[in-house]
Amino acid sequence: MKIDNRLQTAKLKIYYMLMLGLILSLSAYYKFERQAGLGYMIAAIVIALVYLVLLLRKSDYFFIEFTGNKATVRYYTAHPFLRKYRAFEIPKAYFYDYEIKKTLGGFRKTVQFTIKTPKGRFNYPPLSISLLTKKQETELIKILEELKK
Repeated sequence: MKIDNRLQTAKLKIYYMLMLGLILSLSAYYKFERQAGLGYMIAAIVIALVYLVLLLRKSDYFFIEFTGNKATVRYYTAHPFLRKYRAFEIPKAYFYDYEIKKTLGGFRKTVQFTIKTPKGRFNYPPLSISLLTKKQETELIKILEELKK
């Protein structure tokens, strides 16, 4: 079983690039054109606010694959700049629990894995699952419950 939100992440990356391009072009047009109206600057400000709201959401590419004895998790930020690609594996014997948190009124969803090793419990950093569809989120819970057994 695996879950992959590559398509949603690619769409969001395109939106980030388009918004950034629009912000820069509208700002440059407003600065260099003397008869440019206030509407251009307002449009640039609105687009910048939408961009900031999407940044607050902290959307990630999220991939999880359960092969029976371990789960492989890969993730990186959906923002096109300064990406950090990360991955980890959780053996079924070490998996202890998971927690799905909703913050900002359900706008940002994260999942946090807890493993139990001979040296104690360890919490992985929370991963954003905001881009997952309801079906993918249901499958994720099914995978995590299977891993928990």
